[in-house]
Amino acid sequence: MDKRQKQVMDSLVRVQAFLDAHPATGTLTYTHAREMLDGVVDRLRSYAGAQLSGRSQSRAELRRQRDQIALLVAQHIRPIVTIARAQIEPTSDVGLPEGLKLPRLPLGPTKMLAVCDSMIEAARLHEAVFVESGMPADFLQQFVAARNVLVQLMGGRATQVSTQVAARAGLKVQLTRGRRAVDRLDAIVRASYRRDETVLATWAQAKRVQLLPGVVSGRASARAAAGTSAEESSSVVGDGGADGGALPQAA
Repeated sequence: MDKRQKQVMDSLVRVQAFLDAHPATGTLTYTHAREMLDGVVDRLRSYAGAQLSGRSQSRAELRRQRDQIALLVAQHIRPIVTIARAQIEPTSDVGLPEGLKLPRLPLGPTKMLAVCDSMIEAARLHEAVFVESGMPADFLQQFVAARNVLVQLMGGRATQVSTQVAARAGLKVQLTRGRRAVDRLDAIVRASYRRDETVLATWAQAKRVQLLPGVVSGRASARAAAGTSAEESSSVVGDGGADGGALPQAA
């Protein structure tokens, strides 16, 4: 929830407080519009919480991904590359197979998965050599398991990102519904307290969305622009009258 959205939500909560303090009079009732407003506020709080939680968990998942990538490099990729290099004679023209080369680091999770898959298949062709050189008998199974952990972490972060996107969309929808509920309530409040200027002033303040510091509303901007234009026009006319506006006198 950004600052503007929070200010709209704050105005909706103020409206709730106003309605509690100033019930409708006569045959008028807030019931349907109030139910709509209360539902909106409840959903806004839920979406805001989901957005905040999703953002926090997404960052945590990203840290876990980085930790898992570091583990893959340290415990699986580097040992395999080191042993593979040791099998090549120093004077040999034969290079390491592409799948057994150390990748350029750092790598993102998607590229790391591609590196893992390529290295697992390349190492499988020489599994006995790696085991004889000191790797555990199940080193490939361990490598695959560590690779799959990274896949799971990527899925978890994708879920959290989706949660944030859904919450952001839900906030926009509910904020619009909230302002619609306030518009409906406005007519009821004005009719109920048409002779009480104090209550109407309190209502106007309750439903007003506070402007962000340094932000000028569209109407205020238009008025300021109109005022500037009027001043400039007045200045031009005034200058014309003083300098050359009068007709020359006949000789």
